[in-house]
Amino acid sequence: MSVKQDHGTVLQKCAAVFAFTLYLWSPICWAATIYIAFRSWWYAVPILTYLVYINGSGLNTITSFTFPTGLKRASIWKVMASYFPVRLHKTAELSSSDRYVFAMHPHGVLSLHAWCSFCTEACGFTQQFPGIDLHVGTLKWNFKCPLVRELMLALGLIDVSKSTLLKVLKKPGRAVALAVGGAEESLLSRPHTLDLVLKKRQGFIRIALQTGAAVVPVLVFGENDVWHAHQVKEGMLHSIQEAVKRATGFTVPLGHGRGFFYGPVGLLPFRESINVVVGGPLQVEQYNGDIKSEEAVQLGSKYHQEYIQKLQALYDAHKDVFFSDRVSDMRLVK
Repeated sequence: MSVKQDHGTVLQKCAAVFAFTLYLWSPICWAATIYIAFRSWWYAVPILTYLVYINGSGLNTITSFTFPTGLKRASIWKVMASYFPVRLHKTAELSSSDRYVFAMHPHGVLSLHAWCSFCTEACGFTQQFPGIDLHVGTLKWNFKCPLVRELMLALGLIDVSKSTLLKVLKKPGRAVALAVGGAEESLLSRPHTLDLVLKKRQGFIRIALQTGAAVVPVLVFGENDVWHAHQVKEGMLHSIQEAVKRATGFTVPLGHGRGFFYGPVGLLPFRESINVVVGGPLQVEQYNGDIKSEEAVQLGSKYHQEYIQKLQALYDAHKDVFFSDRVSDMRLVK
């Protein structure tokens, strides 16, 4: 749903540009690190030591929870959220004595909803859900990247490996947030649509089964509107996108935003409202047997179907409020 047709303040635009550049930090930081390392041995030795650490024993820091999280409350996140704006909507109470898996849909191109609603306090998550220690999952590759790793840790992010998710969810009151559709879903992003990759995704259900965590559906209306992606179905570009996705777990859809100075095309995300609706939890009974057994597979399929029904009900309850300009209803395409 579009917001009023003003273009935002300069400060809001700068914050939105900062949000976009977050996805360029990895190659920028690697390029800067390599450049500085080759300038002198005085730089190369400490840099090499740092790289060995973050790609070795430093990976254990991801689940140690000893890093500071004050950056979550920085003003830049609130300014960024106000640009679109991003709003967080609570529809049910969540007990701080339970564990939760927040399943976010859709991934979108930039996943700006995650930065504003769950990675930071821009939308007041801890005020709406007191006592819930939420950690957003991202690719493990990000924690092997110099400097980007420090940003991720300061915001409380974790990698999405099975071992990390199980470790995080050991204690009550903890939650993880996962973009279930992943990179494959980002390639389906189109304005005013909600095409999801969910039919074949049951990994988040298996995590819930092993930990007894409740699964919380999160529907994001407007995420696909802030960046106009262009679908590439064949040819060399499509092959490159697929190759990058297989090799790294992520990909970069082709597309555009708007210009900083009122231009129709640019890298600044479009100023469209993003409404993040957090549904009620689907209770999952912990399974202590072999997660690969036939019984576990059947239980996983059962909970998966129940989750899809719950997600559909959440969509039906809010589509006319936050998705009135849709060109099609929510679809589970894969």
